[in-house]
Amino acid sequence: MTKRPSPAPHLTQRPRWISVCAVGAASVLTVALAVEPRLFDVEQVLGPAQMVSFRGVLALVLGVLALIIGGLCFAVTKLRVPLVVMLSVLLAGSIWNLGVVLDRGIAAASASDQRDTEVEDSGSDRSHASLTILAWNTQGGGASAAQIAGVIVDHGVDAAMFPETTPEVASEVAMLLADAGLEYSWDVTDGGMGRGSTPTALVVSAELGEYHHDADAGSTPRLPSGVWRTDDPALPAFVAVHAAPPLPEMMHEWRGGLSWAAHQCGPDVVMAGDFNSTIDHWADYRETESGGQLGACVDSAAAVGSAADGTWPTGVPSVLGAPIDHVLTGAHWETTSFVVLADEQAARSDHRPVVAEIIRAR
Repeated sequence: MTKRPSPAPHLTQRPRWISVCAVGAASVLTVALAVEPRLFDVEQVLGPAQMVSFRGVLALVLGVLALIIGGLCFAVTKLRVPLVVMLSVLLAGSIWNLGVVLDRGIAAASASDQRDTEVEDSGSDRSHASLTILAWNTQGGGASAAQIAGVIVDHGVDAAMFPETTPEVASEVAMLLADAGLEYSWDVTDGGMGRGSTPTALVVSAELGEYHHDADAGSTPRLPSGVWRTDDPALPAFVAVHAAPPLPEMMHEWRGGLSWAAHQCGPDVVMAGDFNSTIDHWADYRETESGGQLGACVDSAAAVGSAADGTWPTGVPSVLGAPIDHVLTGAHWETTSFVVLADEQAARSDHRPVVAEIIRAR
């Protein structure tokens, strides 16, 4: 009886290495899409858009998966090579993502001592040289008028943008501030959408003079945003933003909202509110010549190294949240400090308020 010759070793190993390469390629593609969707121009596509919003969670998930795969490497010896490949990709993705988080910053940034000196040396009215901006999605009554007024008083806010804030709440906030000896004006916009959408409010210190709503500027789709302008050339226009969330049925409106916000940016613009997006989603609207991140505007949190501090939802630590509430400035203004107010949990809003201090750029 003749003995059948055994196949050559390289023939038996070829399918194994093909499977290893396939596993490696699939792992690299999946992790890259999650961690850096901008490389593939899919940061505004359903799936990658949601994942990259939560970089803190993504780093944690990739790390946990790496631990699980690492354990399987010892338990399943026959699959050790492809598992090691997956482990390497997961570790690289987790480390890269964590590096992005640390680079953008998660610590609250404080105003520098230099700021006060610059303001005093300017020789102009302090209210025109330095402004404190507040943005807070109050979740349609989740934050009470008393809590809102308290934040304005505590932080000496000059102008505040409040998505999901009714005229009744805005009016009550102004009255509470008046009781505290502070004069503020207020206005709201429904973006031309009628009563079906909770308005977005602007509350401004009377020291800044009169601001009027520019109805011709329009609004973000689905949810209301607005532009308020002043005749004082030393002061910026204020843009209160509430972009639609990137839900499956609202992706078109979400992109349209970001495009609208980018087009409002100009040298004398200060923009704030709930953008329902992080700086990862703004690549298509970046103006590289001016250094802008959303149109010609610069993100205040990114400018001072606090851009990874999550603002939504309040039910998780800020390091695991999505930094979707922003303050942005045009070229004539620059940020000296930015902070996410994590101590406002009792307000029962699902968003944390953010406060930025800005000065007139030289």
